[in-house]
Amino acid sequence: MNKHTNEIETIIGDNVIMNVISAEMEQIPLIHFVNEDYLKLLNSTEADWFRVLHNFDWQEYRSYGAMYYDALYEFNIRESPKRQDRNERFEDVENKEEAIKRLLFSRSTMMEKKSKQREGSIIYQGKEIEMKPPKVSPDSISPGVVPVRMGGKKPKCFFALFKSFLGASLMGFPAEPESVYLLLTSNPSFARVCGFVPKNKRDEYCYLYVPSLRKLEQFDQVMRESDLWSKIKLAEVAHNLESGIIKIEKELVGDTTHYHAYSSFETVKYKDANGKKQRKSQSRLTKKCNCKDKENCTHEWELSDDGAGTIVKSKTKMYWGHKASVVGFPRQGIPLDAAAVSDASTFDGETFYPHVEKVLRELPEIRTHIDTVIYDSACDDKDLKKKFDDKLGLKLKASLNPRRSKEVTENLPRGIKKITPYGNVICIGGHEMDYKGMRYENEKFIYQAPTDEESGIVVCLSCPYREQCCCNALNGRIINISFDLLPHINTEDPPMAKRFKAIMSRRPSVERMIKRLKCDLGDSRLTKRSNESFQAYLDKTMIAFHLLLRG
Repeated sequence: MNKHTNEIETIIGDNVIMNVISAEMEQIPLIHFVNEDYLKLLNSTEADWFRVLHNFDWQEYRSYGAMYYDALYEFNIRESPKRQDRNERFEDVENKEEAIKRLLFSRSTMMEKKSKQREGSIIYQGKEIEMKPPKVSPDSISPGVVPVRMGGKKPKCFFALFKSFLGASLMGFPAEPESVYLLLTSNPSFARVCGFVPKNKRDEYCYLYVPSLRKLEQFDQVMRESDLWSKIKLAEVAHNLESGIIKIEKELVGDTTHYHAYSSFETVKYKDANGKKQRKSQSRLTKKCNCKDKENCTHEWELSDDGAGTIVKSKTKMYWGHKASVVGFPRQGIPLDAAAVSDASTFDGETFYPHVEKVLRELPEIRTHIDTVIYDSACDDKDLKKKFDDKLGLKLKASLNPRRSKEVTENLPRGIKKITPYGNVICIGGHEMDYKGMRYENEKFIYQAPTDEESGIVVCLSCPYREQCCCNALNGRIINISFDLLPHINTEDPPMAKRFKAIMSRRPSVERMIKRLKCDLGDSRLTKRSNESFQAYLDKTMIAFHLLLRG
């Protein structure tokens, strides 16, 4: 800007337009950059990631930026080269075989089912971090403006780093340092919209330049260890609920999914309480120290990938990975939380209750509205339904799990071929009878012949088996089935009823939530180990999802 004429330079691509303003007016210096690729990306229908980053409301994240800079300062002190050995030592040297057994029996799947310790450890809770007021004033930071320290280089801008990880997820890449670094160094438009300037090989350090891979790894580690990813995720969900972007529903739906672990495992042999030999897969052991003789040093053995386990889908399908539990609103298909399961080999039906409890605790504004929770057949358990009702006041609706029940083919009414374990009645003509209700006093289920979809006429009238079945029934066959033939069916909430089927028709919406988080905003193959890293990865995809909702 010219001091004498108060000229403002507007730069469009390589062209400079000079606007002369009256010398008598007071005008602040202003240089406004309009890049040609910005205009194209803003008008593109396939660049949602760019619009979110370009319209990013950084002022909402000032407090998190202040907390990050404080955590970064403490991290640098903690990781000082002067402190070479930061791992805790023990007086006795623990044998590796003893450590394997100790860590095996500390897993939630190896604890007693009724123990309170196990119930509280099924869903990964993370570390308890004491909340302290930030030393850095939130009002003193902004994009490109970082706090001043007495020594060392200027830190990279929090807002630019945060947008980089967010943008990677919005573009469908894993929000991990390797992917972020690749995007920043190969896509100038991405780097600029995040707030970075491309760096040449001979350039000296500047906090505005694209960060190195090590700096991105450091940022992710500081955010993870200070629990900031989780805090921002919760704030995003609460913001969308409060603003009305997410409409509060009366139902919650849940399910689990698996991510392939970035580790290997070993098979541990042990004896159970009855003395029977058992086997269980477990991640390999390691020590975080730099000792040359790790077998005999006094540092503690740890699992190289805590939380990873064998996930059994069927007799022939088993995966070594991490398990995530997802809970959300079924009608809108919006996830409210995605949480890591402490031990991936945990049965799906055991993850739902603690996760719903966690969601209601973290989002109290939805607590009074929820009256029903929906899950698949893994939660079809009387004790679990009673637990939801007694402790949370919620009705659990789960797909019927017939377990070992078989088809009923004997002692059936005339003209009926079989009754499936799910309570579906099939006549000898191959038609499935419509469930109409029940007579409690007679302990009977009531079924009636269906009508043809095209003609609207009862199928019995044109059935070749009518003479053997219902020759005198003008309105179609009506039969009564005794409760005794279907003892596994809950008569208070039969799965054949239309109302039950209508509720369960909303259950598959959780599969779409999982697809968006797992495939559209990330990858099913992890590149880091431990539950802490896995939970941070889930939090980053959740942040991206809820920012997309706001457009």
